[in-house]
Amino acid sequence: MKQIFVDPTSKNCMFSSLEPQGSFLFHRFGKREIPQEHLDISKLKLFLDSQKPEQLILESVFGDPLEYKHIVELADYCKDKSIQIICITNGFSDNFINVKEYNFYFIFKIYAFTETHKYFYPEENFNKLIDNLVYCNKIQYNIYRENLKDLENVNNFSKKLEVEFVRGPLVHLNINHIISSKGKWICDVYGLHDFDVNDYNYESLLELPNNFTPQQTMEGYHLLKNYVKPPFGTSIENAVIYKANVENNLAKQKSISYKGHIFDSVEERNIITNTYIPDWDITLLNTDDNYQKSIVGMLSKFSNGKKESI
Repeated sequence: MKQIFVDPTSKNCMFSSLEPQGSFLFHRFGKREIPQEHLDISKLKLFLDSQKPEQLILESVFGDPLEYKHIVELADYCKDKSIQIICITNGFSDNFINVKEYNFYFIFKIYAFTETHKYFYPEENFNKLIDNLVYCNKIQYNIYRENLKDLENVNNFSKKLEVEFVRGPLVHLNINHIISSKGKWICDVYGLHDFDVNDYNYESLLELPNNFTPQQTMEGYHLLKNYVKPPFGTSIENAVIYKANVENNLAKQKSISYKGHIFDSVEERNIITNTYIPDWDITLLNTDDNYQKSIVGMLSKFSNGKKESI
């Protein structure tokens, strides 16, 4: 099946510090300065005409696809062309009703449920997500030790839905931070590295201890003090980057950012999208670290190569 991955907008209806809107290489405190932008629908349709995909996967780095101002027009186009739409959403949007008559397959990417949402979504009305589950086809539950106590709740609530348990995004190996959109540090959450978990299935996860409550930790303090003031930099669109020949063996997946740039992989699109925002500095990247070295390679390729766009 020919797929194209599309990030249609930087607009979001909620804030999560666990996602790129609140967390990148040198940013941790609050929502990043992300202008609201929407992918040009006319150019997108022309590009899709030329590519003739069978499936579109909508997933945003900063935003939520249902906040795309042309979502109904895109749905009409895909219906006319018999293109399946898979939409990965945070589940909080008011716009599900606008596309309920279309054949969307909705994946809800969530970080907590009925017992733990107050820690993971401190600024959101969680009832919105619960109400919107009527539109959901699959839940992707991002696991931390602090939301293990909701395993049975999400599984029992969603017996008619497919539930996938995945590793929640982490920074500094095994930790992440819950921070308000205004930059208030609320608590830290941890991955499952201490439990040496290899299989994230329901039965295996259910055997783990689940008596963890998110709290501010000394480890979190010592990590976060390095991010109190993010560097002032330049958007990758204007940055001058030295040439670096770094091989990145990334899965080939045709992917489009909300600015219309075309990439050969989702990972490359996501890194470049993060660097649209000028709160990073390439001189601070550690090229002794393989991951940061790979980022330098992507930035160099984008800066020095031809920028293909729809």
